[in-house]
Amino acid sequence: MNQKFAVHLRLLCFTAVLVAMAITMRVYFSISIPLMGENGMRVGFAGVFSGLPAILFGPTWGGIASGLTDVVGHLLRPEGAYLPQITAAAIIAGVVRGFGWLILRKRRPDRVRLAVLIVAIIMMVFGITAWVSFRADGITTEFFVNLAGEEPDTSGMFFLSRWIIARSEVVTNQTGTLTTMIQSVTVTPIAAGILGFILYCIDLLMSARLKKDYKEYVSIMPLLLSLLVAAWLQSTLNTITLRNHVFSSWQLLPFWMVWFPRILQTTISVVIHSYFIALLVGVCKRQKYLSRYIK
Repeated sequence: MNQKFAVHLRLLCFTAVLVAMAITMRVYFSISIPLMGENGMRVGFAGVFSGLPAILFGPTWGGIASGLTDVVGHLLRPEGAYLPQITAAAIIAGVVRGFGWLILRKRRPDRVRLAVLIVAIIMMVFGITAWVSFRADGITTEFFVNLAGEEPDTSGMFFLSRWIIARSEVVTNQTGTLTTMIQSVTVTPIAAGILGFILYCIDLLMSARLKKDYKEYVSIMPLLLSLLVAAWLQSTLNTITLRNHVFSSWQLLPFWMVWFPRILQTTISVVIHSYFIALLVGVCKRQKYLSRYIK
């Protein structure tokens, strides 16, 4: 029992140091970027240190570190009223980050990289195929407007065209629903495929720059995926909270219009953070007194 308590005490002390560094980065070395007239995005390196405990010690410590960073950071540098939903999103992201790394860390990097590339190709092919099908069948956002109240004739159309028309014609806002569905099966998978290719290239570049003796401790693509999934989830939850409870001007805009810039900024930040986290994980695992506590 005493040995277990000593282990937890060491982990607590090291996590506290990382949290303190994250809070310092957040309070003194981060900037807010305006988004649609509001301070909707924060850029800095706090995520490097608040995200590190999840990678080193697992999801529990990851959730604790992320939650403490948000609460203490808000107390030292408040930006409006305190919102527990933001803290909850930070804790959830820390836990997801830790679980993601536990699942992916022992996977062969080349297989993870290949899986990302295959998924990206599938998404691109699906999105382009859908776009070509809609063009061939004359499916546009003005499809129901051009019908002028007549019943749509879907005979001879591709399956995907018939499917989205059948789903759209049974609702009140036919044009709005059709527009959303067209974008969902064309723009979204194509964008996801492009992102997959970008991540693939980033992994190749960052892995090449990572020193050889560090590669035995951490692989870029599994780390990048773990960090991105958690960051995207946190950014999405925070966007919902800010839109519904803080920034009334955002409610006048479509959700994607405020969500996409935040996701883009989050993605760029995580890509940069992942390289520094990989270096720090390598440094920590090379320390004998610390390596035995790392997951």
